[in-house]
Amino acid sequence: MQKVTIKEIIKKKNKTPIVCTTAYSKTIAKIADKYCEIILVGDSLGMVLYGMKSTRDVKIQTMILHAKTVKKFAKKSLVIFDMPYKTYTNKFTAYKNAKKVIKLTKCDAVKLEGGKNIANIIKYLTKRKIPVMGHIGLMPQFSID
Repeated sequence: MQKVTIKEIIKKKNKTPIVCTTAYSKTIAKIADKYCEIILVGDSLGMVLYGMKSTRDVKIQTMILHAKTVKKFAKKSLVIFDMPYKTYTNKFTAYKNAKKVIKLTKCDAVKLEGGKNIANIIKYLTKRKIPVMGHIGLMPQFSID
């Protein structure tokens, strides 16, 4: 079982489907690792596991705890850390938090939400060797209350 790399994922872009799912625990990480190229440790854990009203209530320390577990049991898949609300409000805060997350969890990349309005943050992080993943679709961190 060979570890999936970021370069392999990039090569698949617009050519081959990429299988990605969310995991928050040892059990799900072990199952997902058999079938997925990417496992996201998502901030949705706040609602799914802790009964929070939204993802905005999730703290970085909670995410770190779950990410450490998922990373430990995902041997093949890339593990992506979903940066919680207000942990990347500017490029300096983003770098400080992303660096801490990568160091403590050994995750392969961080995921930010926001599109063009955070392009400067993404550039800042990637220039400092922090791999970043974005997404399309819902953006609950930016929804109006």
